[in-house]
Amino acid sequence: MSDGSTLRFWLEYRGHHFELRPGTISIGRSASCQLVLDDALVSRRHAQVIVTSESAVLHDLDSANGVFVNGERLSRSRSLRSGDRVVIGKQEMIVRAAPRQSLLPESSTQRFTAETLHGIEITGLPRPQIVQPGESEDDVSESTHQGDALELLGGVADKVLALGRGEEAEKILSTYLLNFCESARSGDLPESKAAEKAVHYAVKLAQATGRARWVDYAFDLYRILQRPLPGPTVDQLYTVLRNVSGVSLLGLRDYVATLRAVQGRLGPTDRFLVQRIEGLERLAASR
Repeated sequence: MSDGSTLRFWLEYRGHHFELRPGTISIGRSASCQLVLDDALVSRRHAQVIVTSESAVLHDLDSANGVFVNGERLSRSRSLRSGDRVVIGKQEMIVRAAPRQSLLPESSTQRFTAETLHGIEITGLPRPQIVQPGESEDDVSESTHQGDALELLGGVADKVLALGRGEEAEKILSTYLLNFCESARSGDLPESKAAEKAVHYAVKLAQATGRARWVDYAFDLYRILQRPLPGPTVDQLYTVLRNVSGVSLLGLRDYVATLRAVQGRLGPTDRFLVQRIEGLERLAASR
């Protein structure tokens, strides 16, 4: 990218220019990042750019939803070139570079001091929640961000599923869903509505792809939560299990054992759901 002369780098975003000064610039939803993206699809620490006088290298920090450069998902890191289009969450930025002695374009050039790029408004979709100046990201419910993100991804996946493209829907949702379950496993338990959406889409993926892993996912997530699956999901599973083979009986039995252990503190509706889930165990064993 360089002919030996020193370079300066900046990002173009919605008519603004943000200079990338030499050093490490972290990008994410956390207020501790140098560049704060107000977007529910962005992880707290999503990516970073390491800038020198000759290069700017973009790194994905194992984000849930990835970093895309010119339409391709970044596998780990990439040296940026002038004109590259970087997409993080729903935010698209264009990389620019020029000899250091040149001036930045006359616009709102800004230094990176926790600048916030506000989320692009998308018609028909909920606007991401804003982290206000001086407010820690811990003051904003993580489960709210989870729900917003799944609302966005799920809307896209629903359209793809309606076209019969289960594999494509799986690509859209799988990383998010797996990270969602892993977060619950580590003790960050989601709100009920977010968990219900997660298993709703997991079972839809099982139905569309025939993959048992998504049925196993539903049982595993609610085993962690120690709660019966939602009634509509149980109803759907009675249909899906007749068409999907290879479901983990061990995982299902572990889930049923967990429900039996906590049954004493469940209400009548939930106890009835436990009985229906026990029926799923019998159905899976008969296949």
